Amino acid sequence: MSETTKQTNGPLSGLTVVDVGMLFAGPLVGTLLADLGATVIKVEHPKGDEVRRVGRFRDGEPLWWRVTARNKQLAAVDIRTEAGREVLLRLIDKADILVENFRPGRMAEWGFHYEELAKMNPGLIMLHISGYGQTGPYRERPGMGTLAEAFSGFAHTMGPKDAPPSLPMFPIADGVAAITGAYAVLAALYARSRDGRGDEIDLSLYEPMLSLMGAMVIDYDQLKYIASRHGNRSNWSVPRNSYLTKDNRWVAVSSAANSVAKRLFRAIGRADLADDPGLATNPQRVKRIEECDGAIADWVAQRTQEEVLAVFREAEVVAGPICDVEQIFADPHVHERGTLAKMQDPVLGEVRIQDVVPKFSRNRAQMRWLGRTNVGEDTATVLSQLGYSDEEIEALASSGAVHVSVEAAVSGGTV
Repeated sequence: MSETTKQTNGPLSGLTVVDVGMLFAGPLVGTLLADLGATVIKVEHPKGDEVRRVGRFRDGEPLWWRVTARNKQLAAVDIRTEAGREVLLRLIDKADILVENFRPGRMAEWGFHYEELAKMNPGLIMLHISGYGQTGPYRERPGMGTLAEAFSGFAHTMGPKDAPPSLPMFPIADGVAAITGAYAVLAALYARSRDGRGDEIDLSLYEPMLSLMGAMVIDYDQLKYIASRHGNRSNWSVPRNSYLTKDNRWVAVSSAANSVAKRLFRAIGRADLADDPGLATNPQRVKRIEECDGAIADWVAQRTQEEVLAVFREAEVVAGPICDVEQIFADPHVHERGTLAKMQDPVLGEVRIQDVVPKFSRNRAQMRWLGRTNVGEDTATVLSQLGYSDEEIEALASSGAVHVSVEAAVSGGTV
């Protein structure tokens, strides 16, 4: 059995997912479901998925692709061709879940209306992901994670007070939408277990981000309060900030509970602040935020990160290091929990990436393989399982409707 087809006993073992998504939310839904044991067939363009051409490369090998395409079987099919559409229809006929994130209406233009697909496969769950959703005046607008982070109000609240709105370095909106999409299809699967019927799900990129924004909406609705940037401070919980240490590292502190704030003040030798009745509650401390933050910042600046955290742990202050990725790699807790998985890549050798989350005691989710180098690594195998003969596969490849990886065949892969 090849590496790309070995079985799993993960909690979603037995489910089949067809992933025709692109950068990044759609494919990440497939990744999450594959991590949990589903058989995920990634349908990429015969010229290769776009993720193969973004991010950083080692010796020409795309690293981000290794992450997003992990645990997936790869079938290179041009679904804009008649023969390619027939391949996708056969895949959908046998699938539990179909994930796509083209512009609204594009799949229907290619002949993949959910109403028609559901006649063929009544239990099919189809997840649409787009920038602004399948309805509304903005539905036709191009939507990427960056625009969702901006439109949702997230960027407006991120960054220092007197600095421009801050966008994250990584596509957070895509990741949040992917997690939302994954739980949405699992909810649809549960509903299907009751009546055998699938569902069509409409998920925008901006709405999951907006849903994470706490009380921002109700605060404006009831008080006309517009959330804005406060750096690492909070406008409802004080002290809450990042503080620079003597050795040029950073410590994060959170004191949402009043008892924690008192312990923090005592830990830095400021019993006067801990016992001040005018600082007993968060609303009171917000009014004197400069005084509170200044006392902590001055104390932290005179000590190393290790010294600061040792004092805070002893005092049961809610604090921790702000880690860069090098520190994450070296951290003993990360090692003990197996937060990073060690995988063997046939080209790159040993690779470490984030392991599957969460951890299951009985039906273990696991990393089985990384995103494969060859475009259409499993095209021939997938087509064969759909009933195509060797001659038909060769004809499809010759027409350009599919791409069959010659490299996989030569290297003893699944072809």
